[in-house]
Amino acid sequence: MSDISTGMTKPPRVLFSPLALLLVVLVLLAILLSLRLVVPIGPMYWDTYIYLDAAQRIKMGQIPAVDFLAPVGALDYYQFYWLQWLFPNGQPTLLAQWSALIVAAPLMAVIVLDLDKRSRNLAFAVLVPFLVFAICPTNTQSFHSYPGSNGVGIYNRHTSLLLYVLTSALIFLPNARKLAVIAALSMLALFLTKITGFLAGGLIGLFAIFTGRLKWRHVLLAITVVLAVLAVLELNHRMVSGYLSSIITLVGMNQDMLLPRFLTVFSTKLDVILASAVLAVFLFWTNRNSLAALIRKLASQPSSKAAAAVLDQDFLWIGVVMVAGIFLETQNTGSQEFIFLWPVLLALIVKSTALPERQRLTIYALVAFTAIPTVTKVTHESLRMAAVAPTYTAAPVTDVKSMGLVSTHRDIMERVDLLQAHYARNALTYQELAEQGQLPSWQLYSELDYQMFWLVSADRAVKAIKQFEAANGIRLNSLMTLDFTNPFPWILDRDATRYIQIGADPFRTVGDLTAQEEEAVRATDGVLRPSCPVTTARLKLWKVYGKALDDRTVVKLNECWNLLLRPGIAVLRK
Repeated sequence: MSDISTGMTKPPRVLFSPLALLLVVLVLLAILLSLRLVVPIGPMYWDTYIYLDAAQRIKMGQIPAVDFLAPVGALDYYQFYWLQWLFPNGQPTLLAQWSALIVAAPLMAVIVLDLDKRSRNLAFAVLVPFLVFAICPTNTQSFHSYPGSNGVGIYNRHTSLLLYVLTSALIFLPNARKLAVIAALSMLALFLTKITGFLAGGLIGLFAIFTGRLKWRHVLLAITVVLAVLAVLELNHRMVSGYLSSIITLVGMNQDMLLPRFLTVFSTKLDVILASAVLAVFLFWTNRNSLAALIRKLASQPSSKAAAAVLDQDFLWIGVVMVAGIFLETQNTGSQEFIFLWPVLLALIVKSTALPERQRLTIYALVAFTAIPTVTKVTHESLRMAAVAPTYTAAPVTDVKSMGLVSTHRDIMERVDLLQAHYARNALTYQELAEQGQLPSWQLYSELDYQMFWLVSADRAVKAIKQFEAANGIRLNSLMTLDFTNPFPWILDRDATRYIQIGADPFRTVGDLTAQEEEAVRATDGVLRPSCPVTTARLKLWKVYGKALDDRTVVKLNECWNLLLRPGIAVLRK
């Protein structure tokens, strides 16, 4: 009997390639963004609204670091703006999380395409973790027992993802112009996302140069690419110099927090730090004889090649990447820490196949202890979130557009329903707490009931603004909020106050009011002042901006929101 497969062609190899997997995942994510997915709200979720604020400002012609100040670089906000333009009804946190792929995915495609020519398994081993961390909107550190999407730390996760791309390129791409261009674009993206990520990447890149992974002519090419792009951006109303100026200001406001942050990193990531340290010590000990021989050769015959051979040691690569990661995390609250260590560990696994069994198994075990905690924490939290999402209660809102695509546990929602009346009845109690520097609870902003209440309260405020405008025949063309986040211009499609900080944290990002900021605040049509509850941050923001608002007409929208109207706007009722 003839073989029925005779004459049948095998599927093209490209259909089962890493590049095909990347394209399929991107298509699936696009489909998900086109749906009105509802996700469980998470701790500090209101950080997501900063992206909505920035996107509206960009839509209105404002330029980051020129027309408004931001806690991070402009790239994150532009990527979100572009993706939201394509998917206007997409879930905001998923839009923010996946927007990093606009830059990161093409760079990773180049890397895996090159790797696939040499080893398909190795290419998949680099790509799959990249996709896992890019997709999951969760951090390694959990701030609540119930699962939820993490609005906090989105740009930190993006920074770690870009460092993953950079490290993968430095470890696996050949020393050629392709590597120089990928490294340059990765460093440029890091600079325009978060300056601490750029510095961490610079440390890793500098070590790669010293180990001979990058030739000096390729380094010059990379520097030329970066400087050329930055020069073009600088021509856009001095965007780069404005960004650097804002960084200097933020560093000055937060310099006293550096040492406590180091202690926080070591305490929260001790599992990974300790395992990687043991691995580095083990590698040093097992390779001490060959390292000593290389050092003797360098001493007898000094050369850049001999020096590079001494430095190009696995234990040093692990040490440098860990130092870069620890430095990065001192400025992060919520992240996918140390994911960019995986390419170094993967290269170690590949090389260890030739080692004696006992030594090889020891390395495998230590690599597992180093790599597994991060990936399991991130995926576990995301899978928990997906599992419980169908059982959760959707936010009871109608006027906040896609901001309303969140849900929470029914018990928490029952509590949310009680909070507005509770806060209003006990306003003096919370005022007294705030004046003593205390929040209503120790972790107020991490509590899911507060995050859901803020959204429901914002929905009521939007309804009240619309009713007020209709009753008085006016339109407030610009809006500001005396709170951490200000999504109202985006919700109502209005302009936002220029020159002020988005993500307004008066303890970390908002300084004394400048003359330019005061003029912009005075020109704002409507300033929203929330009072449910009064908090330390809201009191301090009033102290900063209050002198620019002392001549305002106060309109009580409801029990929790006052509207401060610019002088000259006539109203029928106050």
